[in-house]
Formats: sequence, structure tokens, C-alpha cells
Amino acid sequence: MHISKYLKDKTFLGALVFWLIATISYFQFVAMGYALSPIAVDGLESLLTFYIPVLVLTVFLLLYLTRKRPPVKWDKLYAVSKTTANKEAWLSVGYLLLTQMILGLGFDLGLHFPGTDIYSTGSHSQTDVLIWAVTYTITYTVLPLLWLRSRGFSLKKLFSSLQWIRDLWIIVAYWALDFFGPILAGATDFIGGITASQYAQGVPLGIFVNALGAGLPVVVMMHMIFIPRVAILVKNKLTVILLGGLFYSVFSVFDQGVDYSTLDIGLTSFAYVVMTQTLVGMGKATFTVVTGNPFIHFITLHIVSARVPFDTRMYIEIFKLK
Repeated sequence: MHISKYLKDKTFLGALVFWLIATISYFQFVAMGYALSPIAVDGLESLLTFYIPVLVLTVFLLLYLTRKRPPVKWDKLYAVSKTTANKEAWLSVGYLLLTQMILGLGFDLGLHFPGTDIYSTGSHSQTDVLIWAVTYTITYTVLPLLWLRSRGFSLKKLFSSLQWIRDLWIIVAYWALDFFGPILAGATDFIGGITASQYAQGVPLGIFVNALGAGLPVVVMMHMIFIPRVAILVKNKLTVILLGGLFYSVFSVFDQGVDYSTLDIGLTSFAYVVMTQTLVGMGKATFTVVTGNPFIHFITLHIVSARVPFDTRMYIEIFKLK
């Protein structure tokens, strides 16, 4: 699609303006000397060295490489009706906002464990992990799947329609990028001080727990409910991807390191999350938009990739693995 067509797309422009306002606000807050939460430190460096490269590689490059693919049949794969899609998409946004406010403000539970807290050795227990995983599983996987089933959606039909072999190159290439990237950049503590036995136990345990608490909730809420309903209404792929990114940023408003204890630090936290996590969410959304497969992002840009080097040591310590 030509740039001129994007400029005529009011939905795209509205979403882009919202992101730009959040981004400009973040830098304005920093310039004004607002207090920064742990997550919001070094925003410019993070944006330039990580988030924008993610945007380029996972959105624009992947859209280009898959430009000749036929459109996804969202109505058949996800039992989406065009007459109710708009209402249902907004319903998913409202449900996510409401539940995030309750879980985040009321219980400090966020998409990734340990929520708004910063993990340190001994700071969290196995019970804390269990509460988070069970709460998020029920709220964002079980209940939404029951709702989807009532709308005629079939997991069996979806699985039988996915083209894993066709998309294998995407899975392998982007998994390697997201798994090894943080390690090579020195952004994780995955290497060193962990025994082979601890790796053997900690990696699958971390994947399992994170799948329950973070991976499957995003798969269901964003990739099975929100994106198919937006995609059946909006033919512009980039608009769908941008809206998906904003949806994911809502999922991240109570992520590790945010702080809403005061107005100024809360504003920087929120602006930073929208600025950065929208771009990550756009990457996640692209995998589903170009393949129709809601699980590819789970492997390539979430639970089985970057979360492994980031979270393995934490789970080894919490579960006292030997």
C-alpha cells in the first residue's frame, strides 16, 4: 500500500497519533525532570538499540518477505462475523483494561512475573508464582476460550488449518534472533553459574509457567480474539498490526519495573510502556497477520525465545532447583 493511502486511513492515523503523543510525552516528562520508574530509565537508548530494530525486522521486513501471500481467511479460522466483529473487538479491549486495572492496581499482578515488582534473590516465593499463573490463566485463557467457543470457534479446526511447514523458516529465523540476541548483547544472566541439571529443569519449567501466566493469555486475548476481529474489518495490514501493538501495550501497563505511586512517576511509566511495548506488540501481531497462526509469536517473540534467557535463573532460584 502506498504512503498516500495510509494518510487517508483514519484508523491508522488515529492509532499512530496516540503512539506519537505517548512517545513525545515520555521525552517531555524526562526533560521536565519527572521521576523515572525502573522500567523507564534510558528510554532513548532502549528505543534506538532494541525497540526500533525489533520493529524493522519483525514488522517491515516480514511484511515485505510475505507480501505475495494470499490473505488470511479470518472468518473461517476464527469464526468471526463481520457484523459483530467491531463490537467484540471493543469488548476485548474493555475486558483487558478492566481486568488489568483490577489485577495491577489491586494485586500488583502483571503480564510477566513478578508483575510490577523487581525480582531479586529470595524476594518471591513459589506461591507467588502459582497465584500469578493461575489468575492469569483463568482470566485471560480459560474464560475467553469459553466465550470463543460460545461464538462457534473451534481449536481443533484452527489447528488443522495451520501451515506449520510453510511458516517453519519464519519460526526458526525469528526464534534464533530473539533467543540469542539478548544473550549476545549481554542483557541477560542466562550464561554462567548454572549447572547442566539446573538448565535441564529450569528451562522447561520456566517455559511452562510463563506459558500459563503470559504466553497463552496473549495468544488467546490478542491473537485469537482481538486481531481476527480487527483484521476482518480493516484490510490494511499495517493498521491491524499497529492496533495489535497498542492492544499489547495495555497488557504491559503493569509489567516489571513500572511505578504508579505518584503522578509524575506514573506518567513516565505509562508513556514509556506505550512507547516501547506498542512496537514489541506490533512485532507479535505481524506473525499472526501474515500467517494466520496465533502461536508463532509465542515461539519467536515471547515465551520460547527471549523469556528463556531472561527468566530461567529466576525460576531456578524460586523453585530451588539443584
